[in-house]
Amino acid sequence: MPLVYHAHVYFLPAQAAFAAELRATLAAQLPPGCWLGQLIHREVGPHTRPMFEINFADTLLPAVEALLEQQRGPLPVLLHPELADDLYGHTGAARWLGEALPLKLETLSRG
Repeated sequence: MPLVYHAHVYFLPAQAAFAAELRATLAAQLPPGCWLGQLIHREVGPHTRPMFEINFADTLLPAVEALLEQQRGPLPVLLHPELADDLYGHTGAARWLGEALPLKLETLSRG
């Protein structure tokens, strides 16, 4: 079974309009098989900024990453696999596009 990846696209409240435009652009350009979440205008889970999420199979990672790198502007993006060990998935197995933000690591399980 392929790994599922998450991309978390973070924004500050002052960047919400840009984030909404980016989400609309991605909705039209992401490869089939991607799930695109709504903008969440508050911190949730381990995330320390508002964000929206994209879920996709690991086979789509190169295409999704390239699209995000092209379109994200100043917004940081966390790319990580969905693993039983959430802490490792969000840290050791993760990578950032742009600024690496702090996460609330205490909210993540060690599977």
